Amino acid sequence: MLNAIYRKIDWDGVINVGFDMDGTLYDEYEFIEQVYSEINREIINDRKVLSFMLQRWLEKGSSYTHIFEEAYKLIDTSDYTQSEFIEHALSIFRTYKPQLMLTTRNQQLLQYFRSKFNLFLITDGNTELQQNKFHSLMLNKYFADNNVFFTGKYSPEYHKPNIKALDILGINHKKSVFFGDRRKDKEFALSAGMQFQKVYNMVGV
Repeated sequence: MLNAIYRKIDWDGVINVGFDMDGTLYDEYEFIEQVYSEINREIINDRKVLSFMLQRWLEKGSSYTHIFEEAYKLIDTSDYTQSEFIEHALSIFRTYKPQLMLTTRNQQLLQYFRSKFNLFLITDGNTELQQNKFHSLMLNKYFADNNVFFTGKYSPEYHKPNIKALDILGINHKKSVFFGDRRKDKEFALSAGMQFQKVYNMVGV
């Protein structure tokens, strides 16, 4: 099965399979659309500004840090200064509880992976937000608590592409495959001696 879906991976001898979360296990746009809509509802109330933010995210992705700054400049009137607006928007963003769901395909894939391998998950980002996503996606069905690592709980030196999280999880680097959607996921995997599969929403790219 896996040889047909992810042909670049040599599955012989693989014991551990690891995953990034955002963009890897689900379509991150689903989260972005929800949280930006909430930000618009609470502090902007302008569908054109919301549309701009969503389009800007599609263009730039989550690594781009100026979307709220740019959105503020498009607001006709605001009760906030730019810095107050950005702070409020980030507060909503980081504490938001999304309603997310794995695709049926991804549920089946994770169930299959879980039956064959030791699964682990390493995700960057604000800890509260990442935990909210994790629970919304019901990923606890596939990942044991001691195999989930939220790097946001630790100092930046634990964030990918640094491989310190693997040592804490006790993962055998050489017998592992890592799935991710970004360059830093690839750098993380290769620097640890793991095989890497680039995916978006678990579709190989």
